[in-house]
Amino acid sequence: MRLFIGIDLSYELKQALREFQTELKGLGLGGSYKSEDNFHITLEFLGELDKSNIPTLTETLANAASKFKPFELTVGGLGAFPSFRRAHTLWTAVNGSLQELNRLRNDLHLDLKNKGFRLEERQFKPHITLVSRPNFDKIDLSVVQNKKLGYFQVEEIVLFESNVVNGKRAYLSMFSAGLQQPSVSG
Repeated sequence: MRLFIGIDLSYELKQALREFQTELKGLGLGGSYKSEDNFHITLEFLGELDKSNIPTLTETLANAASKFKPFELTVGGLGAFPSFRRAHTLWTAVNGSLQELNRLRNDLHLDLKNKGFRLEERQFKPHITLVSRPNFDKIDLSVVQNKKLGYFQVEEIVLFESNVVNGKRAYLSMFSAGLQQPSVSG
């Protein structure tokens, strides 16, 4: 099973991202456009794992979620990995309560690492992938580079399975853990 932990997006934000993709296509930008069903923020890519890991992963997600209250993120602009000159991926940036997002991701990362999972060690760069293998020669993207697309409330984290269905990548939600409000002691 190919697994990752992420944050799903609101329906409204997925619609705004789809409209942004339509705008990019209108500018003449080619490439492999991501399906709106696959828009998400990856917190931790886990790779190929055996089914026997699921109980540990769901426990880890539930534990992490119980330590954080919901927070807001904003989405907008256009970026490229590794750079606009040699882009293999175009994405939109995630901003807002980044301190909370980073704390949540780091808590998950440390707990998973302590449980023996092999994880990527590169710096966490929150983003939402829009287009793979983009082709934008002679296209002026400056008109959309700072475009604000919306905001949403992070209320849960999700364990996703990544499959290929009918030749297309599909992400199936296997388990979600809701972020909790801290208890008030009186």
